[in-house]
Amino acid sequence: MAGDSIDDMKRYVGFEDSDADALASLLDPLTPALPDIVDLVYEKILQHPKAHKTLRGNHTPSRRFRQTFLAWLRELFCGMYDERYFEQRCEIGRTHVRVGLPQQYVATSMNVVRLALAEKIDALGLPDGAKWIAALHKIIDIELAIMNDSYREEFVRRIEETKQAQYERRLSESEHLATVGGLAASLAHEIKNPLAGISGAIQILGAGLDEDHPHKEIITEALRQIDRLDAAVKDLLVYARPKPPSKTRVDLNELLKRALILLRQEPTFRQVRIHCEGLNGEHEAEVDEAQMQQVISNLMINAAHACEASGDILCRISRLESRLRIIIEDNGKGMPAEVRSRIFEPFFTTKSRGTGLGLSICQRIVEAHGGEIDITSQVGTGTRVSVEIPS
Repeated sequence: MAGDSIDDMKRYVGFEDSDADALASLLDPLTPALPDIVDLVYEKILQHPKAHKTLRGNHTPSRRFRQTFLAWLRELFCGMYDERYFEQRCEIGRTHVRVGLPQQYVATSMNVVRLALAEKIDALGLPDGAKWIAALHKIIDIELAIMNDSYREEFVRRIEETKQAQYERRLSESEHLATVGGLAASLAHEIKNPLAGISGAIQILGAGLDEDHPHKEIITEALRQIDRLDAAVKDLLVYARPKPPSKTRVDLNELLKRALILLRQEPTFRQVRIHCEGLNGEHEAEVDEAQMQQVISNLMINAAHACEASGDILCRISRLESRLRIIIEDNGKGMPAEVRSRIFEPFFTTKSRGTGLGLSICQRIVEAHGGEIDITSQVGTGTRVSVEIPS
């Protein structure tokens, strides 16, 4: 806290030198009554289970608490409300925070002190008693402000610590992923060329076989598995070395239709029913055509896998002022919350096949276009993916 905060607080509540003099003059006549107020506040605090537990848990003996609190009460009437007083009160507030005394009990205890002292001052029968009561209210308001600021300091400190911990965790994850990404790119390059050579050789062998040859089916399956490996290698390369989007004006209606034509050839889509809405409107946007088609294809494949043997997939395009929204929704098995929270993590997957990079790549592409991707899912109901991009 700044050294001049006590002056700010005094100005705010209208605390003047005359108030300080009035409070100082009350110390001697009030001193005999202060132990009773200490007992009253102590008993009030112990009525609250959490406060009681805090005091007992920190092994604060009753006698020590009373002595400390009595000293605090006497300081209220010291007559010197300067930076030393302010810092002393701040340290008391920090002690409350450190021992875990709930803030609400500090505030309510301060109100008990206020009322009890006002009653004792009134009983003194001083002339113009309102002057002394007003001075009391001002100093108690300052005390409350100092105590609340101590808790605010602690709250800010904890937020900063949390932010720092999150930043360090993300930095560590980024460094780890960068290392993994670099290794993945290196491996992908090493694999890609031999894989293309193997594929070409098997195709030549297959071309020399009759359709009814017993090895024809083996050749076909080998080529299918090579295609799977090739797709995984491409994912690794795209993730490890992303390219900035090369944007052109593209009709998303046509882009979705073309993606569906290609996906229809996939075995996964043979028993899935696909419904399209909103493809008749004007839905042009500045996008990288190949990248956006990859996003749509990945999301559609995920939806088909979620539907398993059969199911329905809804595709919808709509305009939202200066943005376009693409919805891909399925009525498949859905995802539990713990899976949903990690769905965009690189290399995370619940499938027996795949690299776990599909949704990470989709998110990266959408964000590179200045857009957002959001997924909601419920187990047994299905999953809804929303992609919004500037038009």
